[in-house]
Amino acid sequence: MMALRQLVLIRHAKSAYPLGVEDHERPLSERGERDAPQIGRWLTECLSLGAGEQARVIVSSARRAQQTWTGLATALEGPWADSVGETDARIYEAAPSTLREVVEERRAHETVVVVGHNPGLLQLISELGLPSPVRSDAIAKFPTSAVAVLVPTMPPGEALRAVGSFEVSSFAIPRG
Repeated sequence: MMALRQLVLIRHAKSAYPLGVEDHERPLSERGERDAPQIGRWLTECLSLGAGEQARVIVSSARRAQQTWTGLATALEGPWADSVGETDARIYEAAPSTLREVVEERRAHETVVVVGHNPGLLQLISELGLPSPVRSDAIAKFPTSAVAVLVPTMPPGEALRAVGSFEVSSFAIPRG
């Protein structure tokens, strides 16, 4: 049976703030639309998948997260091109405990990707991740379009329940 090898957390690309639009329905801004494909390029170029592996991608139901996934998916190549996103409404405004639950349900996959929001993603990194020299100043803000790759330092089933059980192996802010 496969087990979680890497957890990829992606904050949605930059969103717009149109008047009269509910938070859940906010779209990407022009910059966000340019940045989203850069995230896909970064994944393709910098993060390997195992032979025959397909990443399990879980996306918030919020419009800006859905648009981020759509934009980044257009730039995926190689094994990443086979990735399929599934929507999970629990990710929107999720606390770290809910995000852990969402990942736990899919831990049989080697690579799990979550496209979501702050403060939940940042709080999850703080809870799961060991202190890291990998751009720790930027991780502390986890800005839009940020990507953090976490690898478990103990068996995945235990790691998702323990504080400091993952190491941040990569961090980037791909922007166009």
